Amino acid sequence: MLTHYFTLQVLAHDFDEKLHYATVEQIFTQQRNELLISCRTETGAWTLSISCDPRLNYIFLRDSVARAKRNSVDLFDDAVSQPIVGISVHPHDRILQIELENKSTLCFLAFGMMANVLLIDGGRTIVESFKRKKDLAGKPFDVERREDSLKALASAKTFEDALREEGSKSAFTALKVAIPSLGSTLAREVLHRSRVDEKLSAKNLSPEEIENVEKGVREVLAELASPRPTLYYRGNIPRVFSLISLQHFTGSHAECFPSVNDAVRTFVIQTFRTQAIDAEKNLVLSKIKNAIDRSQRSLMAIQEELEHSSRAEEYKRIAKIIMANLQHLTKGTKVVDLPDLFSGDKLTRIILDPKLAPARNAERYFDKAKKSRHAYEETEHRAEVVKKELALLEKLQLHLDSCSTKEQLKEFRDEYETELLRLKLLKPAGKGEEIPFRTFTVKGGFEVWAGKSSENNDLLTTKYTKPNDLWFHARGGSGSHVILKVGASRGNPPKEAIQEAASIAAYYSKMRNARMVPVAYCERKYVKKPKGAPAGTVSLQHEKVLFVEPSLPAGVG
Repeated sequence: MLTHYFTLQVLAHDFDEKLHYATVEQIFTQQRNELLISCRTETGAWTLSISCDPRLNYIFLRDSVARAKRNSVDLFDDAVSQPIVGISVHPHDRILQIELENKSTLCFLAFGMMANVLLIDGGRTIVESFKRKKDLAGKPFDVERREDSLKALASAKTFEDALREEGSKSAFTALKVAIPSLGSTLAREVLHRSRVDEKLSAKNLSPEEIENVEKGVREVLAELASPRPTLYYRGNIPRVFSLISLQHFTGSHAECFPSVNDAVRTFVIQTFRTQAIDAEKNLVLSKIKNAIDRSQRSLMAIQEELEHSSRAEEYKRIAKIIMANLQHLTKGTKVVDLPDLFSGDKLTRIILDPKLAPARNAERYFDKAKKSRHAYEETEHRAEVVKKELALLEKLQLHLDSCSTKEQLKEFRDEYETELLRLKLLKPAGKGEEIPFRTFTVKGGFEVWAGKSSENNDLLTTKYTKPNDLWFHARGGSGSHVILKVGASRGNPPKEAIQEAASIAAYYSKMRNARMVPVAYCERKYVKKPKGAPAGTVSLQHEKVLFVEPSLPAGVG
């Protein structure tokens, strides 16, 4: 109801009293969709704030506004220095008119998506417009003459006929059509006071119900003649502005104001404050939700890895079978079927290394059992780390969801600052943009970072990489430096993660279109940058080479 016809009528009357013969000093904009008209009277300076934002149209009077030194633009030069001789509302629409001494008029069209401010000359031609300048300048300004919105109240019969005419519609819709100036909030209030279900079909209304609705309309209109501006809140957030007390909001937190202008100004300021809080809150919430999604994917990958990495007992069993049958084995055997002493001497096929003696083959399987057990334990540890991180993220999400004020947001940040910084959900004080690299998640939930240019490669390799992280680069051609982040608590990455990181390095190289690409890799501590070498140039020690297909991890576009 900020730009309801009745609201604009009251505002226009109050503005006219305050700004009659005030001089327009400047008209400018310094933020998108808002126009500021600075005026001076004998008693002081005032500013009309007008919003043509499709999401929130408004106009209210405030103290003089300090103009920004940058990013502000002067508009409506022909209206500047002109005295205001009258402020009123157009009789046929939601248009607030500021009449100037030179016979021109500034018109605020409070039309939602089509909201605008126009300067109209004495011949009713558009001289300038705040929005759609090229389309409107020089065109005639015509307002369609509409029928009296209260004509249905001429008599009980005309009112009943107006409602019955919309018989196929709900009582709520029929009332809004019959008395269009009511709008949604006041139409709902009328039906509430009349004890009529707004969803009830208009054709099913009884004569008594129609009579009660008519009385409700007249009661509301009478109260509008002596406004009692009120804001209704949901929690700490203003949700509804009304010129009168709303009985259908009984029980809601409400605040009354001495003037309509005060109520509108408070609604707008608190709404902007709420939007700023929501924007800040939603930014962190979005990061938390993305982190939860990544952690869930990592946990699934780790659990899948656990299912395939627990072969320690099988390797140990094979080693014992070999040891129990040493007398039957000779060096050079590749495959042998031996009785399994653990399952009733059922034959088990075992693959041997023909270059090794039987006892050494047994030792090899014991070693594989030990490595498999160690890998399983490391993977289990990573799973516990990710589970704890996921539980923390879900706790952060729940707590942040409940924050609705700036103070609560500050308390949240202060309480969880260490966790938010560690999880990269909050930027450290004084820090700029986030780490400027391509990032991926590979097998086991490990992160991979890839450089974007020679300078970016240098930054990644020299500033953002730890000694035990694995470093990758396609051999024989230029390309990204790629880092597989290991970290002290995550254990060694699985073979599949190393393969995926190498494929990423191949993908971001000049050999992207080749079928197979050789990729060199080693720990970062073995990567050296020669003094004075061009950006991106390094030398390697203890490197290994993988032949991989250039590709990105599944699910990455």
